[in-house]
Formats: sequence, C-alpha cells, structure tokens
Amino acid sequence: MNANDSMCVLRERKQQAFNAACCDFVINHDIEAIARKLELNGTMLRNMLNPNQPHVLKPVVLASISRVSGDYSIVNTLFADDGVVTVPLPEVEGELNFLQRVLKLNAHSGELSSDALAMCTAERLPRSKKRKTLAKAQAALGNLVLLINDLEHRTTGLQPLVQMGTDFLANGAPMPGLA
Repeated sequence: MNANDSMCVLRERKQQAFNAACCDFVINHDIEAIARKLELNGTMLRNMLNPNQPHVLKPVVLASISRVSGDYSIVNTLFADDGVVTVPLPEVEGELNFLQRVLKLNAHSGELSSDALAMCTAERLPRSKKRKTLAKAQAALGNLVLLINDLEHRTTGLQPLVQMGTDFLANGAPMPGLA
C-alpha cells in the first residue's frame, strides 16, 4: 500500500512540475510563431500548454515545439526524477577545433560557477533565474557532447596512427639508412 501512496505522490509532484514548466514555456516564448512553424493554430497550442484546459499536449507535439524553440525544459522536467537529461546539440556554425571547444566549455563553466555563487547568497531563487541557469547548463552540456564526439573521431581508425607517425618523425626520430 505504501508503494501505491508514494507512486501517487510522485505522480502528483511530477504533474505539478510539468504544469509549471508548460506555464514558463508560454511566458518565455512566442507561441504564435512556434505554432505557425508547426502549422498549428496558436490558440490550440496555447491551450495544450495550459494545465487548466482540456486539450492534451501529445508527445509528438512536445518534441516538435522543443525542436522548433530550442527549449527542452518541459522534456527535462518530465525526466528529472529519473536521472535523465536531454542534451540538444548546438548548431555548428563553423567547425571549432579541440582547443576552442575546451575554452568554450571553460567559459560556460565560469558562467555556471558565477550563477552558483550568486544563488548561494540569495534568499530565494526566482523561476526565471532557475530557467536561465538551466539554459546555460544545457549549452555547456551540448558543447561537452560535441567535445566528446570530436575526441571519439580523433581516436578511431587509421588517423591516430598516421598522426603519431608524423609526430615521431617530425620530432627527430632517426630514419634507417639516413643516420
């Protein structure tokens, strides 16, 4: 019986968090513009995001509005208690090299550290500040995923062997017959 009670409490808490995330989404985004991109009626989309309306936000519509807006806060709210975080990969405008990506990651980390320090001294944390900090963390995670992807591509196949060989020769390795 206790398992059923705790499951209902979890369900209620998750529903409240979902409702709050939907309300925040409506406040932070132009719903009419998103609806036009998805070829939906703006009022219908707004009603889907309103917990007081009978319209239900379906998973396909949720995925579409997240992709169009670039805001995955509703999805992350749903998965938060399960230990899962979605990471949108940023659009790569120009290929950054490994060092630039590491420096960008350090910049994101510095901003998050600054926010954390400000939160420690604040009496209360407004939802808008929380959402902005989460957006910075998402950007840092997206950059980190691209950094990991870059590392994976650098360490597979024949390329690392060729790079090591050229580094070995360039650094003064004796060549047979020429020494």
